Amino acid sequence: MTIRNASPESPNPPSRGCSARAVATGLLAAAFMAVAIPYGDMVIMGSKMGVWNTNPGSIFLFFLIVAILNVGLGVIRRSLALDCSELAVVYIMLLIANTLPARGFAGYVPPVATGAFYHASPENNWKEHIHPFLPTWSTVRDPDAVLRFYEGDLENPAIPWDLWIGPLAYWLAFGLALYVVMVSVAVILRKQWVEHERLVFPMMQLPLHMLRGDDQTSGVRPFFRQASMWIGFAIPCVVGNLDALNHYFPHIPAVTPEGQHWGTSIGGLSLFRNNVNLNFAISFTMIGFSYFISRNIAAGLCFFYVLTVIEQGIFDILGLSIEVKAVGIYGHYVGPIVLHQAMGGMIVLVLMGLWNARSHLGAVMRKAFTGTLRIDDSGEMMSYRQAVFGCLAGLLVMGIWLWQAGVPPMVIPVLFFGCFVVFLTITRVVVEGGVAVMTPPMVGPDLVASTMGSRLLGAKGAAGLSTTYTWATDVLILLMTACSNGLKVADLIGARTRRLFWAVMATIAITILLSLWMRLDACYTHGAINLNRFYAFNAALNPYNFMHKAVASPVGPNVDGWIQIGIGGLLMLAFSLAHYRFHWWPFHPLGFPISSTFGSMWFSLFVSLLIKSVVLRYCGPMLYRRTIPFFLGLILGEIVTAGCWLVIDFFTGAQGNVLGSFLH
Repeated sequence: MTIRNASPESPNPPSRGCSARAVATGLLAAAFMAVAIPYGDMVIMGSKMGVWNTNPGSIFLFFLIVAILNVGLGVIRRSLALDCSELAVVYIMLLIANTLPARGFAGYVPPVATGAFYHASPENNWKEHIHPFLPTWSTVRDPDAVLRFYEGDLENPAIPWDLWIGPLAYWLAFGLALYVVMVSVAVILRKQWVEHERLVFPMMQLPLHMLRGDDQTSGVRPFFRQASMWIGFAIPCVVGNLDALNHYFPHIPAVTPEGQHWGTSIGGLSLFRNNVNLNFAISFTMIGFSYFISRNIAAGLCFFYVLTVIEQGIFDILGLSIEVKAVGIYGHYVGPIVLHQAMGGMIVLVLMGLWNARSHLGAVMRKAFTGTLRIDDSGEMMSYRQAVFGCLAGLLVMGIWLWQAGVPPMVIPVLFFGCFVVFLTITRVVVEGGVAVMTPPMVGPDLVASTMGSRLLGAKGAAGLSTTYTWATDVLILLMTACSNGLKVADLIGARTRRLFWAVMATIAITILLSLWMRLDACYTHGAINLNRFYAFNAALNPYNFMHKAVASPVGPNVDGWIQIGIGGLLMLAFSLAHYRFHWWPFHPLGFPISSTFGSMWFSLFVSLLIKSVVLRYCGPMLYRRTIPFFLGLILGEIVTAGCWLVIDFFTGAQGNVLGSFLH
């Protein structure tokens, strides 16, 4: 494998890293993803390649590039093939591009900009209660443009750019500021997580193994020559192909029932008078990723999920609950007591992480503000000064934008605190725990509504807060997570790491612009309500249902919510103390904050934990290392099969052929 700062005597040539052809390849792949993911999401309505933090779209395209395209170029002429460092750049750009076109920023902006006007009716009275308070500069209000967006017009599918260009410019300014902040935070924390805490980064084990090999030899890389990998690949491949063929030919039996979410269900238990369910489902991808996390983290994730189910069942039996009048749709995944306790757990998780990183963060701040050389940032994508001031500038732009949208200035810091607690929690859980299929138990706008009350917001403030649904609520896939994962791969790039920042920003710009165009074009041609109904209804209605409730029934701060957040924080502190002080305590506290929304993914993690424990106990580390390709094959087989059938469905015109245990 190419390593950073190879000596001149090294038998491998110096890495090319962010070369022009590597960046060009990454941008072309990102442009393809920006068009293909929205098309597959809205028109084909097949496997969701841009929804979860597994970043399946990037894995599928990277497989095609490494295993097919690059091998073909190497056969023609070895110098044409990309080396390890260049392929690492391509993968980082693919990771970034995968986060934006579907359930990211680009997927939400058009419906949020128009939803209040299309879905207004005499029954909901939005024309009087909502329309006057929405910013005119971030919405599209022309009745004809809104109607054609939702219902389509085959005779006149042209996008009315004169009406869209202004609102999109404002949204893009906010989006770019947000992503600069996320990239900056990822850069600031990279050394702490990668070098000091040595987190595992389970999601990056697959691309890292795909990149291993001698760049001076042509042909297929060693990873693709391992029989155990292809055996693992074959299992989800067979299951996926049977499910896909069943969609075309119903007489062929399917393994996964149609519409099955969260894996292939193998049963479940109804507990506490059927108030709660403990489901058992198998996800090949989750089994594969979980094989790389430490056993105490895996045990903690499983234990706290089961504990939360039991807790919620007891509350339901006893009728214990608290009111959450101002909380939106994303704050109702579980009971409100558990929800607020999980938020307290997330707050403590983030604050403890920052406390543990205090020496590193102090050195970063001194480097940024005084230029001291006590910490080396020469290998970072940005200098620490650029990262710190980029973060501050991005937050300033976001704050001004939200203030102009109507959010009271005193609310903005609380909103930012809640949002970035959620972002950092998700990122930490992904890079340390390998849990990519989850939803946050509470989001920033809901934290504001619960802790500060909707009465403080007023109608205009509620309108401004509703705009945050484009970036702060349905965070199933997150750019900060992708960037943090990508920076783990960046060690392979070599001495040209600083160029990577501009490659990342170019990827963000191109992906957002093309995916917005693709979505607008599809909607004005076919009509949003005739495509994926999530964007035409859920994404368009949820912000304004939240706003309408805040305006029609304003409430003060939720004292019970504050108490439960405090209890959750104390529980997180207690579990963390047990983890760090008592060696016999087997459960890592990372699982507590997200246990309420982990879903039946817990069983796949438990299966992986059981297999790993048996292998290590009875066969030792050597056999464990030899089994790794098999589990990587499970991941690759599920994603590649789903990607291939998306291509087939494109040519056949099939719709709704969803494969993969997590791609629903």
